[in-house]
Amino acid sequence: MQTKHSYKWLLRTLTLLLGVILLAGGCARGDVLEGDSEEATGSAESEAPFVTETESETVKQTKKQTERETEEPMPENAVTYPLNSNTEGIKILGKRYLADDKQINCDWTCSGIEFVIDHEGGPIAFSVKGHAGSSYFRIWVDGEECINPVRKSIKTPYFTAYAAVNTLQTKGIEAGEHTVRIMKVTGHTLSRAQILSVTFAGTILTEKKPQDSDLYIEYVGDSICCAWGTIGSHKGDFDDQDGTLAYPYLVSEELGADYAVTALSGQGLLCGNPGMTDGYLYASPLRDKTDNGMYQFERKADIVVINIGTNDYSQNKGEANFETSYLSFLNTVRQKNGADCKIVCVYNMMNDTYKDAILSAVEDFGGEGNGVYVWKAKNCGGGHPTISQHAQYAEDLLTFMAQKGIVSGR
Repeated sequence: MQTKHSYKWLLRTLTLLLGVILLAGGCARGDVLEGDSEEATGSAESEAPFVTETESETVKQTKKQTERETEEPMPENAVTYPLNSNTEGIKILGKRYLADDKQINCDWTCSGIEFVIDHEGGPIAFSVKGHAGSSYFRIWVDGEECINPVRKSIKTPYFTAYAAVNTLQTKGIEAGEHTVRIMKVTGHTLSRAQILSVTFAGTILTEKKPQDSDLYIEYVGDSICCAWGTIGSHKGDFDDQDGTLAYPYLVSEELGADYAVTALSGQGLLCGNPGMTDGYLYASPLRDKTDNGMYQFERKADIVVINIGTNDYSQNKGEANFETSYLSFLNTVRQKNGADCKIVCVYNMMNDTYKDAILSAVEDFGGEGNGVYVWKAKNCGGGHPTISQHAQYAEDLLTFMAQKGIVSGR
């Protein structure tokens, strides 16, 4: 797995000037966005220059038509490859997903695909269907982030998939062998999407399919894991989130690990629909909460990082009730992932109100002797973490896990 977008790179790029970004073109590294906030309100700390837009549906549809008209023409020899969960040569990113023989479902934060192509030159275009809301996608070629070529007034790495079938198309890419990655960076509660096909002049090199990592980490949480408030206008829309800026993705990229960001904004163990207690049992609980949608846990997580409870507290679910639910959830995670799974319990990013409940539940479960560890993060000041705070959380969590012998090589 590529590790171009680690926390160290983000810390460096936060110091770049706006003028550097405005000179960038085609495919370039994304030096991302701004701010933090509360779930619905709060302050925003401007940290980076890329722009997002909050628009009415009329403006969105007008812009969508304009974008179609300004796309670079496809070569006559371009081929459209239908995609589904079993397409040869395609690695699915975000290991928790609802399998489908007609499409690739991208529901959770940082879900997507990666594959290698023998390219004859020209644009690469994805057909993506938005479902239950709009989504932001990002595209990389050989680890270099693609700037959306049809947004003439701004430089942005974001490609919008509205609640319809959309074409997300890059600028022309030179001929040669390339590794392509496309990822939905909006969270599960705000939208779901499907990748239907990819079109380009060339072939998918099935024999060079990116391989799974030996390490698989699952992150269970709420809007913090979804990177809520790192971008956008902080009004609760899809353009307020970019999961590639949050500590789960940054940690996974640094370790070269496969991952799943199983996070539901605004929800907790005892609150939300479906809430994490029930939602954890489904591959995509807001798409299919039937028996057919049950998650099979075919690949067990080596590490599960749990950062949940902020919404349970804000909705007054009660500390005693939360402790009981937390202990039960620890048992569920261990049962589903096996005895060798290490569990890291996180608290204090936004508040530490349920600290005693978490500590007590972990102690009752057996603590470090039973492979469960507690990490107290630095408080981010009451609102959601900023880009730089997420980068620091990634560094601190990596250090903690190395010190505890949960991961090696640091």
